[in-house]
Amino acid sequence: MLRQAQQPMLRQAQQPTNSLPINRDKQLTNSLPINREKQLTNSLSHYMFQQSTLDFLAHLKANNNKDWFEKNRKAYDAARADQYAFIAALGKEMHKWDDRITILDPKKHTMRINRDIRFSKDKSPYKSSLSFHFSPSGDGPHGGYYFHLEPGATFVGGGLYALEPDKIKAVRQEIDYNLDEFSGIMNNKGFKKYFSLLKGDALKTAPKDYPKDHPGIEWLKHKDFIVSHHLSDAELLAKDLIPKVNDIYKTMQPFMVFMDRAIGQ
Repeated sequence: MLRQAQQPMLRQAQQPTNSLPINRDKQLTNSLPINREKQLTNSLSHYMFQQSTLDFLAHLKANNNKDWFEKNRKAYDAARADQYAFIAALGKEMHKWDDRITILDPKKHTMRINRDIRFSKDKSPYKSSLSFHFSPSGDGPHGGYYFHLEPGATFVGGGLYALEPDKIKAVRQEIDYNLDEFSGIMNNKGFKKYFSLLKGDALKTAPKDYPKDHPGIEWLKHKDFIVSHHLSDAELLAKDLIPKVNDIYKTMQPFMVFMDRAIGQ
């Protein structure tokens, strides 16, 4: 539940006006401590996103145009700085249980805020979210840890998506050959605490070469193999954010290892 003291702030973010208040961009920039990353290193367990970051994204959603964005670029820069600090702090914790995750430059893990509108009917130039990913196996199609930050729609996830047909076939085969192992991962009590179902694009009927009564048919129908967990705005602003997200990713690791193995990573 949202803490009572936070509710007015969150309501303001959900009901943005046409522009940020006068000097709001300066206020947002100044809300980040000068040595934010140093502070996080000394006190990771007390990290939380800044309310100003959620405010900026909410206002951007309501004013998604280049003129507004340029007038509020300082607020965007402050939100990015907040994101980079979060990535650096979280990466340090994840490295403790997966030494392949090493964050040397947080910027290299972030997604662009600009949308590709070439083939889209929606010509809004910007995403109303900030996102990043950790890819333990390197570049290419593999299991990756993903974080999507958006007021009211934040989620932590990971897995495989947009695979080539041969990779989809490989994952299905791995699930079929090792059904007990995969079932054990998906039905593990700790895993189900965060993840209920396999998500992503899926067929409506059984894929070729698999019977309709196959015990793992609902998993085998998938073309994407993704799990995700929603985070509320209140959780983003809470002091236990880093330990919570770190635990979600650590719980996800057996699933990620299975997916990497399936496609030969």
